[in-house]
Amino acid sequence: MLSGLLLVDKPKGMTSMQVVEGIKSRFRVKAGHAGTLDPIATGLLLVLVGEATKFSQFFIGLDKAYITLARLGEIRDTYDAEGKILETRPVGVSCQDIRNALENFVGKLLQTPPPFSAKRIEGKRAYELARKGVEVQPKPVEVEVYRAELRRCELPFVELYFEVSSGTYIRSLVHELGLSLSCGAYVAELRRLRVGRFSLDMAVSYERLMKLEDLTGLLMPVDVALDFIPALHLSLSMAKRIKHGMFIQLRQEVEKTFVRLYEGESFIGVGLMEGRFLKPYRLIQHVS
Repeated sequence: MLSGLLLVDKPKGMTSMQVVEGIKSRFRVKAGHAGTLDPIATGLLLVLVGEATKFSQFFIGLDKAYITLARLGEIRDTYDAEGKILETRPVGVSCQDIRNALENFVGKLLQTPPPFSAKRIEGKRAYELARKGVEVQPKPVEVEVYRAELRRCELPFVELYFEVSSGTYIRSLVHELGLSLSCGAYVAELRRLRVGRFSLDMAVSYERLMKLEDLTGLLMPVDVALDFIPALHLSLSMAKRIKHGMFIQLRQEVEKTFVRLYEGESFIGVGLMEGRFLKPYRLIQHVS
């Protein structure tokens, strides 16, 4: 059974799920993505194939990097180019004003997701409610911006680079930046460059992918992709207990830690060390 991490360069205009469905249909595999990209956005999409889908939570929480082209002087309801113009304002700022303002967006922030987003509000997607005319007020969440840089400045357009924690909306950052400059701003283009240690130059374009006959050479083994989680090699008897859903008692108490589990050189899944126990957490299917 095919299994592993597939790095895809998502084209503009497709949803992340449309990319996944295309891969499932083309290659007859089980697949899912680890972190949504807006239809307007392009760039790195992590697609998990086969048994790798069981480990999506570990990839979703990784830090990310983006480059965005923002336009100053307009406020739009979706915070991007596809939205309705709510207000037009003069752009009375300099490139240096923008650099100075960006300094206030580095660090931990309370961020309100865009009204048109995939956030769930009482079980419904925010964008579904917003499109029906329902007033949407997503709850603010804490995010962290590690870097915020002005890469190019040709007013009213600016190119911005962000390194952020998982769950950060670049559309909201650009919207808030525009408000702080009193001129408004929205995302005209957005491209994801990196997720964790996985960079866009490691990815295959969706267009090229759809022309291939199979996924030979494109899938990264899931245990290799999870190399940011420490490895633990088990004895045969310990591995047998884990594979049968049993706990293993540890010699001393430990803090909560996920570990990649191996029986010899064979990856058997991810375990959870907590307190005085090692517990099976996600095991791959071919383990008996």
